[in-house]
Amino acid sequence: MSILLKTGSIRMKPFTVILILITFLFISVIPINPQTSSDDTNIKQYSLYNATEENIFSKSVADTFHILVSVPDSYYSGDKRYPVLYVLDGDVAFGMAASIARYLQIGENIPELIVVGIGYGAIDKSAGEKRRRDYRPTQAGDAENFLNFLNGQLIPYIDSRYRSIPDDRIINGFSLGGLFGLYTMFTSPESFNRYIIGSPYLIWDNYSIFNYEENSPEKIGEMKLSVFISVGSEESDEKYFDPIDKLVTQIQERDYSGLKMEAKVFDGSTHLMGPPESLTHGLLSVFGK
Repeated sequence: MSILLKTGSIRMKPFTVILILITFLFISVIPINPQTSSDDTNIKQYSLYNATEENIFSKSVADTFHILVSVPDSYYSGDKRYPVLYVLDGDVAFGMAASIARYLQIGENIPELIVVGIGYGAIDKSAGEKRRRDYRPTQAGDAENFLNFLNGQLIPYIDSRYRSIPDDRIINGFSLGGLFGLYTMFTSPESFNRYIIGSPYLIWDNYSIFNYEENSPEKIGEMKLSVFISVGSEESDEKYFDPIDKLVTQIQERDYSGLKMEAKVFDGSTHLMGPPESLTHGLLSVFGK
């Protein structure tokens, strides 16, 4: 039975605040020097989102990643521990994710989060090539190497340095990042307990992600997982809508006892309108009762 049929599917008009949220994509999270007077006498440095940045070299990928970390405002005033949201395409998506998390936390829709952006320190052709290397499953093991970096290096590092809740982790990926999120869920579901997958690019390598799904039931079993998958109504049927519809149906038919899954179609949404919609509703979904 199709889950995402365009006729009769669950549809959601994009939030009017989405345009506001998108502006945060272009706000730097490193120290900013706002010019407040012509002689620069009142310039002050500040950092948005209580953010830090550093470069971490991955042995498994043999490359360096640009890691951005935002902690809640309450982080420095107590000893509370927090779930961690790991955001792929961090060079672009980190500011958006930190802003959306703040909005939803203010409204008490989700708990306070530590937000970790995983990027390459640039938004250019070389970064695009690297994301394709890391997010696409291949026989050379590129996605496997990146997953090894997350599981074997980055996650333990975050858990040792920050007051995280070690067994409460969320991954957010969009497009190729969504493909990687599904690859992770099908091959190493214990890596995260909450998955926010936006418009995953499933046609890669002749739909090979379906093979990973077919081999996943023994791995997923009765694990407690919360999954959100979305697609825009104006996205290509061939590239996005139909394959996603098929995969969602396939997962639904597994009838996993511990897996809670929600699928949404965003009415009127094109591919690049999707990231803020998917993350906003995804956070509400995976933290919902």
